[in-house]
Amino acid sequence: MAIGKNVWRTKKLKKYMRNYLLLLLYFSSVLFPLLAQEGYPKPNVKDLLFYIQHNRGKNTYLYQANIDKQGKIDSNDPVKISRQMFDNNAEIKSITAIQRKFAYGIDSTPQSDKSYELSLVSYPQQRLYLRSNADDNYFVETTLNGIKMKINRLFIFQKEGTSGLNTKVDYILFFGTDQKGKHVHSKLVID
Repeated sequence: MAIGKNVWRTKKLKKYMRNYLLLLLYFSSVLFPLLAQEGYPKPNVKDLLFYIQHNRGKNTYLYQANIDKQGKIDSNDPVKISRQMFDNNAEIKSITAIQRKFAYGIDSTPQSDKSYELSLVSYPQQRLYLRSNADDNYFVETTLNGIKMKINRLFIFQKEGTSGLNTKVDYILFFGTDQKGKHVHSKLVID
């Protein structure tokens, strides 16, 4: 009879531990990404579509709608990319040719007057879409892990021990809002 009680206790303990681990994984997946950017500044620039930050400094890459004086988007270059040097008095500079070609640049393909398919040069598999609403306000959206979102920011976790042109990425966190306006985030693991 004692053996039967121990088996029952072992099964109950396994079930308890499994539930505990699932709960721990859930909270770590929800809370960790939110805490990961604690202390990072938020850029405040005109026509901002989204921005990218990473775990190796506070400098921020800005992606703005490239609007001409008539209020139309530049069809040849719809997204203006720059970097805000928060590590250096928040100065805004152009990105370098190397950054544009290998890391933070954008490839764009027009779909219509006010819609473009975009991709980051460093990860062209993830499609982004530049669109405008009825008020001609531009935004970028994507679908990641089944979640369709209007992107606000991306946070890149770079692998330790890599830098420069040999930089490797563990994953990218996408933050934005869904179609109902609810804040959402999703993780893209880079193999």
